[in-house]
Amino acid sequence: MMGLRLAVIFAICAALAPAQTRHRRKAATDPGPAPTAYTMENITVEGNHVYTREQILAVTGLRVGQKAGRREFDAARDKLDATGSFDKVSYRYTPSQDVEGYDVTFEVAEIGQLYPMRFEDLPATDAQLRAWLQQQDPLFGPKIPATHPVVDRYVKWISEYLTAHNHPEAVSGRLTAEDSPELTIVFRPAKARANIAHVIFTNSGDVPAGTLQTAMALVAIGVPYTERHFRLLLDDQIRPIFEARGLLRVTFPKIETAPAKDVDGVTVTVRVESGPLYKLTGVRFVGGDFYRGELKDLSKLKLNQTVNFDEVKAAQGRIRDKLRRRGRLDASSQVQRDINDVNHTIALTFLIDPGPLYTLGKLNMVGLDIVSEPEIRKMWGIAPGRPFNVDYPDHFLASVKERGVFDGLKTTRSETKINLNHTVDVTLYFNR
Repeated sequence: MMGLRLAVIFAICAALAPAQTRHRRKAATDPGPAPTAYTMENITVEGNHVYTREQILAVTGLRVGQKAGRREFDAARDKLDATGSFDKVSYRYTPSQDVEGYDVTFEVAEIGQLYPMRFEDLPATDAQLRAWLQQQDPLFGPKIPATHPVVDRYVKWISEYLTAHNHPEAVSGRLTAEDSPELTIVFRPAKARANIAHVIFTNSGDVPAGTLQTAMALVAIGVPYTERHFRLLLDDQIRPIFEARGLLRVTFPKIETAPAKDVDGVTVTVRVESGPLYKLTGVRFVGGDFYRGELKDLSKLKLNQTVNFDEVKAAQGRIRDKLRRRGRLDASSQVQRDINDVNHTIALTFLIDPGPLYTLGKLNMVGLDIVSEPEIRKMWGIAPGRPFNVDYPDHFLASVKERGVFDGLKTTRSETKINLNHTVDVTLYFNR
């Protein structure tokens, strides 16, 4: 008899209110009468990809075997909606197979874009904060939406954690691309970052600390301090100084900050671990229209000596310039390192990308008369359609001036125009 009464109620509900739907930005229409509370025998979640069924049900507070009706379903939907993690939330219900309870389905549309999070300058470790947030948020994951409800809630939870550990701190959270190749939600103190006032290096070994401080001062002084950005500056400015001396495994294991004593800002102290010297034991070249001996001569790198990466970069420049003189205007190279940390040796492979071949297109001359222009054209050494040498126009003009072809020639200059079809038009200007 109980099953019959429930079936009749469900039949009425199916006709009057087959589903309850709510969109985050649009109020749901009144679904009409709903059934009184009966046992939920099955709860299904549809449309989820990032969050599991268990995570979503943990937010709703519903569980199989619980008695529930419209009020509980609406409340569950509102809880999911309030998380800021979904674009749309709806539910529907039908009689269970034995007609003794409900089968309930929640349908969700998750926020499409999620972002990693990072913690900066907070008196707690990354692991501590992530563990705390995971306890608070059933939807916690390595990436979260950047919606205001989510970010505000995480700011509140982080502040609560810091206060509970005797570090009351106003916290801010925002989506930013600072110090990272991808957009990241950064949680940090709400106060402005302190600017770098001084940089001090300790334990720098044979590399003078003053050399390091001068190099870093050019890019760091007056810049707001974050350890992440500061380490990027160390890699960009300081690491090459050590690599030019064969110290390939230099590290900066400890960075400390303290308020500067003389100015408003922070003093950053960097401890250096230089590591061992490395010798160059092999060089090879891949790509490029060179003979092996020619490349060896161009590189000027000597084996079985301490490697110097300033010389390696210079070798890359010479190879690039040689290729550009052969019409390879986009030439580039990468250096692959094969480091042996047991023997403290390194072998290098130059991966050369010559790029497309550029040829001479049109040759124009400005400032010459009808008599002198043909003569100058005869002197020009690159025929149309031949590989274009980027250095040749200026070299040619210098030669014309040096040979005294014209009396009273004041100045000369050249212009080049690179075309989409990989031809180069050259214009020579003669000021007589």
